[in-house]
Amino acid sequence: MDMPVCVAKQNHEPGKSMTTQASAFGSLLNIFFEPRKTLDGVRGHVAWLWLPLLLVVGLSCLFQVWYATRVDVSWFADQSLADSAANMTADQLRDAHNRFSTGSMTFFGLAGSLIGVTVWYLAQALYFFFVAKVGGYAQQSFGSWLNFISWTSLPGILGLAASAAYMLSTSSRQISPVDIDITSLNTLLFHVPYAHNGQFIASSLRITTIWSWVLMIIGLSAWTGKNMKQAAVVVLAPYAIMYALFIAKALI
Repeated sequence: MDMPVCVAKQNHEPGKSMTTQASAFGSLLNIFFEPRKTLDGVRGHVAWLWLPLLLVVGLSCLFQVWYATRVDVSWFADQSLADSAANMTADQLRDAHNRFSTGSMTFFGLAGSLIGVTVWYLAQALYFFFVAKVGGYAQQSFGSWLNFISWTSLPGILGLAASAAYMLSTSSRQISPVDIDITSLNTLLFHVPYAHNGQFIASSLRITTIWSWVLMIIGLSAWTGKNMKQAAVVVLAPYAIMYALFIAKALI
């Protein structure tokens, strides 16, 4: 009598697992077409945070390796050192130039993808975690807000796809990071040369970044019941302060 019950239970669990997996993977697409519904749906699935996080980090790592093995390293070194070359002696400039290699570029590219992206996600999640504590939101756990950041940051993969398309479209090996970052407002509007003063600020503001902010506003409204204006203030306040500080530093 016990065996049929056991078999029935075993058959039920895999079905449940398949449904859960389908919903998680389906959310990767639905986040772009039904953001409010999707973000409301992932709210109760903290474990799903790993799917978009690993996707963004993994694709970013692959792209960094591809770029490092494709670009003309000597040309890249010249571009990187151009802004500071006037303040360096010939020996210093030569030593700095010699430190550039495919291996070193691959290492720092992977470090930026693995560590930089992760730390940035954690910092943003920490902000929303504190806001949730102060505001008494229903979602109180740090994991919930890391899940929130992980899903709302997914537009970043579209930026990687656009950069990959650019890389495939050119035969040149003299490819600036500014040129391939085609969703960046620097590439589209400002055209500040790579490694020059203000380039980091201009390049860090992308169409995909703005898209992520919009998803955050929609998601925060769905999670907390705030109207869109209130959610926009909460979401955009730290980024406005951060960019104000960056601009002030660049002007000093």
